[in-house]
Amino acid sequence: MIKKAILLLSALAGLGSAAIAQPCLTDQVHAKLIKENPQVKATEDALNAYLRGAFMKLVSSSPDYDKYFDSMYTEQTKETLYIPLAVHIVHDYGTEYVSDDEVFQMVKDLNNVWQQKNDLSSVIDIYKPYIGKMNFEFRLARKDPNGNPTTGITRHFSYLTRGGDEQAKFDLWAPDKYVNIWVEGVIGSNPDNGITLAYAFKPSGGASNPQGDGIIVAAPYITDGGTIPHEMGHVMNLDHPWNSSGVGPGEACGNDEVDDTPPTKGHFSTCPLYDTVCAKGYSQTYTFAPPGGGATQTVIVNYPDTTNVQNLMDYSNCTNMFTMQQVLRVRNAVHSTVANRVNLLSDLTKTVTGIMEPQNDLTPVADFSVERKGSQTTGDRTVYMCADNAKEFIFKNRSWRDTITSINFEFPGGNPSTSTQKTNNVLVKFGTPGWINVKLTANGNNTGSSTVERQAIYAADPGYKLTAGYFQEFDANGDKDKWPIFNYYNNATKWQTTETGYYDNSGLMFTGYDSRIFPATYTGNPGGDNDDFFTPLFDLSSMTSGDCNVNFMSAGAYRVTNPELMNDALLIGYSIDCGATWKKMDSLKTNELANYGTYTSPFRPLWTGDWKLHSMNIPGDARTSNVMFRFRYRSSVDPNTAGRIGTGNNFYIDRINVSPYPLGVNTLLNGNDITVYPNPTNGNAFVAISNNQSKTATVVVTDVTGKMVYKTQSALGNGKNMIEIPASVISIKGIYMVQIVTGDQTRTEKLVSY
Repeated sequence: MIKKAILLLSALAGLGSAAIAQPCLTDQVHAKLIKENPQVKATEDALNAYLRGAFMKLVSSSPDYDKYFDSMYTEQTKETLYIPLAVHIVHDYGTEYVSDDEVFQMVKDLNNVWQQKNDLSSVIDIYKPYIGKMNFEFRLARKDPNGNPTTGITRHFSYLTRGGDEQAKFDLWAPDKYVNIWVEGVIGSNPDNGITLAYAFKPSGGASNPQGDGIIVAAPYITDGGTIPHEMGHVMNLDHPWNSSGVGPGEACGNDEVDDTPPTKGHFSTCPLYDTVCAKGYSQTYTFAPPGGGATQTVIVNYPDTTNVQNLMDYSNCTNMFTMQQVLRVRNAVHSTVANRVNLLSDLTKTVTGIMEPQNDLTPVADFSVERKGSQTTGDRTVYMCADNAKEFIFKNRSWRDTITSINFEFPGGNPSTSTQKTNNVLVKFGTPGWINVKLTANGNNTGSSTVERQAIYAADPGYKLTAGYFQEFDANGDKDKWPIFNYYNNATKWQTTETGYYDNSGLMFTGYDSRIFPATYTGNPGGDNDDFFTPLFDLSSMTSGDCNVNFMSAGAYRVTNPELMNDALLIGYSIDCGATWKKMDSLKTNELANYGTYTSPFRPLWTGDWKLHSMNIPGDARTSNVMFRFRYRSSVDPNTAGRIGTGNNFYIDRINVSPYPLGVNTLLNGNDITVYPNPTNGNAFVAISNNQSKTATVVVTDVTGKMVYKTQSALGNGKNMIEIPASVISIKGIYMVQIVTGDQTRTEKLVSY
């Protein structure tokens, strides 16, 4: 690791246990792979034995090891080895959306180190004779796995950029032809919840887990000059110099199977150049039979008795070198069949990947983002606001894969209607409501142009306002088209209309059942995904006092039994400034969200008893003439399963309405002043009657056979009246009919007891 990254981590470590710095997580990831599959350790041991044998063959090939080692080393390393790279940027259009130029700089930095072009003037004298030159040249692929021209860079839009790690390794290219490098926003696997720069799969790990073979790095560190060269060392079977200690840096003496890197405890963010704690008097004795026969020979080599603090596989803040024996170990490892590393060097690979051809100058890929307000990671994207010619939707050009000479945005009905702003945010107001298709054309440097067009935002109609008593049934005859749904990442977990409803054949469903099957489970788990639907504006200005609630019916389940894994959530928010900002109102979690309990197959409610009533108080500041609501489903996963399978199941919602009744009342008759609640119920129920001119009300309850199980008459007063249906009369589970007679009016409602 180089000084810049280590100094940053040192500062973070000073923040306390919440930010424990762990520059490289390769050891922990490798240990996990071994725990999951003991064959990884067997493969590693066999490879180390092979590499040790190759080194001893070199030692025994000369009668004078010390005298002839340099010339033998030079002979073995004179050939430049060319390695194809594929870089996959997993992003959410945040700071992790690194530019192509940053990737080019990353490769340049990697080659500077692995071709010994970096500054080595500060290497202490005792180690100058041991400086090794890897003599590798890494090149971004010129052809993708399908033979198409490429720059060797891909981009994948995903929430998994926030610590998805193995699940974020999208777009894998065959690891026996390309070394894959994934870039994500933050590494999330650190068991101490600390700061991690990167980790890699060693050959033995890649052999058993080819789907993850390569490097994954947090975006801020791709151009620090040391992180990628360090991780590439792991890919080629180099360990941390203290590896055999089995603990972290600074804890105990260990070694790394390389003799000219003396034993060390390792160092973190320090540079004690003449550390001798583990290396004092260090030497190695080699005993071997000469190739031509004769008596067994013994060679004793005195290596430096100072640890190699400046080694690039250490965590010190002054690293800049590899040793000669590290070079030999790497070059022998890359010629090994373990994880098919040797295939990276073949002439066929050079042809398939095109790395010996000139770099491609390709047509740009047109792309744009709808930007967030406030924080780039936690702010809300400006996807839903009013078409009032005042709210500003924010767009940004994200085109890539070429030198972009110019761009042109087209915003139908927008102000402005076009923009050629290439680098900064573009602020656009709209006066026409509905879905807006945004178009962007990107022009390259003498390579042509490309165009992207997509349904990007929804502008709400400021003149379309709902009031108390409104119901949303999501049926074909209603206004569901004014309730926009956003599946931001275009994945399988999403809101969609369904033919399953509380009373009828219409409702809204969140497809939360994780239906991925092997090998799709390698990537794309739903953990951290957010999906939204929005309401139109409501005018609640007449309800500033008294009761005011959002009511709805829902049905849901989990696919797991462990309560600690039941972390899905429905988050309800509201906005009083036409979508410019959002506030939290309420949420459903655990058994409130999944009232059905555990169901291991895709869940679907089969009768009204599978549904549950919810009523949520609307805060006082939301009772305005312009309030809208957002329903956000957040998915979670089981981290202990292969593929991090989602723990939730399908979730259904129906009959969303705003009610003036006390908390817990669900208005079951659209626009009327009589309701039965809670419905369904597992206890007593009530008939609520409001603003009725009759002096009395008669309530008759019958079961499904028509048998009367309860009858009562009650005097009515002005305002709201409550008539109880005792739990004892509806204790048998099933459907009951409730008839309410007030004056010359009769209402009949279904009541479900469960």
